[in-house]
Amino acid sequence: MDTIPEDCIVLEIRGEFGHFRKPSTTSPAQTFGIPPRTTIAGMLAGIMGMERHSYYELFNRENSSIAVSLETSLRRLSLGINILTTEGSSRSLKSGRPGIHITDSRQQTVFEVVCDPIYRVYVSLEDETVMDRMETLLSSGKSVYTLSLGLSEHLGTYEYIGRFDVTKESGSASIRSAVPGENIDLIPSPEARYVTERSPAFLKMREEGGRQADGSQTLTYDRNGGPLALRDTQYAVINEDCVIFS
Repeated sequence: MDTIPEDCIVLEIRGEFGHFRKPSTTSPAQTFGIPPRTTIAGMLAGIMGMERHSYYELFNRENSSIAVSLETSLRRLSLGINILTTEGSSRSLKSGRPGIHITDSRQQTVFEVVCDPIYRVYVSLEDETVMDRMETLLSSGKSVYTLSLGLSEHLGTYEYIGRFDVTKESGSASIRSAVPGENIDLIPSPEARYVTERSPAFLKMREEGGRQADGSQTLTYDRNGGPLALRDTQYAVINEDCVIFS
């Protein structure tokens, strides 16, 4: 679909903590400041109750447009978390009594998290049927699966803003969203603290099963939550918000 769609759904996502793990890091596990495009797709798919691996084509580069903005100043914190591997384990509980669990083989790992994040998400899908279903769910405050910010223990909430028509514009503008692209014509501000991150953008199924990365993107944003001033760029206007989709 065209990178700038005809209409889009807007919602705000927030939580106490969020962790969007950078795949190139081990310990401490570092986080992206803004959820990657693949994570946002997973959040929306979870809200709609889609099965794992079923939504990759729906959110691929040909069928979707997504933009995201940081709505508050970005704060990071490192937390020590005790990890207990349970998936695929042949271990059993030491007792059949409730509350008696395995206590050995734990590993403490340092996780970097973002604190009290608020993100505004702009999403449009080529599939109008799914768009209508998403609008119905979000506008009624419903969710099939509980929303989380990267990890299951970092629960989140959302606020539905609305469904709006999109206007295409070009020229110099103050862009509210993170800006995709390797080379952007930025007008620097002395008050801003710019961050550039390269994160996963698309996924696809492997023939033998499972998933694999199908592309990444570079995003630039102000970690203070402010807009980015750009020269001579194409952008979208949504309910007075200037954003750039990817």
